[in-house]
Amino acid sequence: MRIIHVACAGLLSLMALPPVLSQPAEPQTTMETVMVTQWRVSPAPGLDALLLLGAAAGDELQAEYYPESIEFVRSNLDPAALAALDRVGDRMRSRGSLTGPTLALIFSAGPVASLEDIIRSAADPDALLRPGLERSPYWNEDRYAGLQSLLPDVLIVLEGLRTIGFEPWYAAEILPGIHEAVETNHAAVASYDIIPEQTRLLGRELDPQIEILIVQFAQPYGIRIVGQRFLAYSGWPGETQLRIAAHELFHPPFDTDDPALLQRLEALEVDPWVRSIVENHNPAFGYNSFMGVINEDSTQALDQIVSERMGVARDPGMRWRHADDGMHMIAAALYHAMREDGFDQSGGRYSDWLQSALDRGLLSPTEVRRRAAIIVGTDTVDHWYDVAERAPDASE
Repeated sequence: MRIIHVACAGLLSLMALPPVLSQPAEPQTTMETVMVTQWRVSPAPGLDALLLLGAAAGDELQAEYYPESIEFVRSNLDPAALAALDRVGDRMRSRGSLTGPTLALIFSAGPVASLEDIIRSAADPDALLRPGLERSPYWNEDRYAGLQSLLPDVLIVLEGLRTIGFEPWYAAEILPGIHEAVETNHAAVASYDIIPEQTRLLGRELDPQIEILIVQFAQPYGIRIVGQRFLAYSGWPGETQLRIAAHELFHPPFDTDDPALLQRLEALEVDPWVRSIVENHNPAFGYNSFMGVINEDSTQALDQIVSERMGVARDPGMRWRHADDGMHMIAAALYHAMREDGFDQSGGRYSDWLQSALDRGLLSPTEVRRRAAIIVGTDTVDHWYDVAERAPDASE
């Protein structure tokens, strides 16, 4: 999935294949158990405006999903707004970020009910965005400074969307379908109690409420935003929404700045095969750093375990052979190691298990390749050696 931290945005990896149930789905509550998870499903037109902005700014993967909407935006914005749109897209791509998902994450720290809410936040981020960002795991002073320098162009584009009639068009053409999807999706997820499973594997308490914000312009991403909330495309079925929820709430499953963990991961980070995955996968998928890959692949391995226990999982071999061109080999290895080591049953604090597994040699570069091959086959593992050999030498 493609979760954006900018999680991870998400989400070809969550829905590129039809579901393969690992076990029959069972009712999630009995007379002896009490439902913990509280599902809330709602629209978010303001964030949908940002996602459309991102698609129109040149997102490679979204182009095939929204060609008519992209053309409408680009052909109707005035020249100044169009130039600002292109600057936003170019700058985000130069940083290895996905434009729409990244902006949605940032602006979700403020009000999101309308385009006007988003415009106000862009005009006054210190009052409307900074407090929420500072309380979130995504806060970073330097990144916030960079955001402030980007927002003038974002504001120009948002005001351009207002000028070309985004809000009345959205209310008339998109919102009725969104409201219908809200009802459908709430009915599909309401009986599934995933918070206890998340808590069991993270080793910390979670808020019982999960909010799915239904939007039109999210494809192909599933997008984690501030709080226990995520964005999901209105047309995805309930099983996909459950898998997205199982994924997104894990982000991030460890402290990405923990020096002890970073030290233990050094052998993987410098391994040529791992470097090939980080450097030679399609950058449009995101995860364009080593820690981005470790974060996403840890989350995918954990969500696979939860999805299996919920009865909505896909076959792990099929999933990781195909998702994002087969780049999530570390996810396959982590999944295998957790199951072999019994962590999938015992639970605990994932970050502690990960460090212990590294210390015990369960995730050395050689072991990661061996474990991944058991799940996906040697051809998919060896592919990343072949890609490295074909990649141009950056020094030339």
